[in-house]
Amino acid sequence: MAKMILVRRTYVPRAGTGGQLAARVRAAGDAMEAAGFPKPRIFRTYSGYHGTLIVDQEWNSIEIYEASRDAVRNTKAITSIFDEIYALLETTHHTEILIGS
Repeated sequence: MAKMILVRRTYVPRAGTGGQLAARVRAAGDAMEAAGFPKPRIFRTYSGYHGTLIVDQEWNSIEIYEASRDAVRNTKAITSIFDEIYALLETTHHTEILIGS
């Protein structure tokens, strides 16, 4: 039986770009939902690097998540926003995949 997973991405903005990053990450979440993918939840940190965002997205299984990767990469409405996001980051985002028990 496949288990639910949570894909967690951490985005650390370059100094002075936190507000722009938050707006672009929200837009990316809206574009994902509009394209039929699970809508991510966005959290701001209150400790650690200033302006850091944590984005969680639930999937019904690792197999469904993996199958979605090509579809996401081929959805211009999503990738065009991520092109803007990457320019705002201190470093590439960090991804964790958490498996439900």
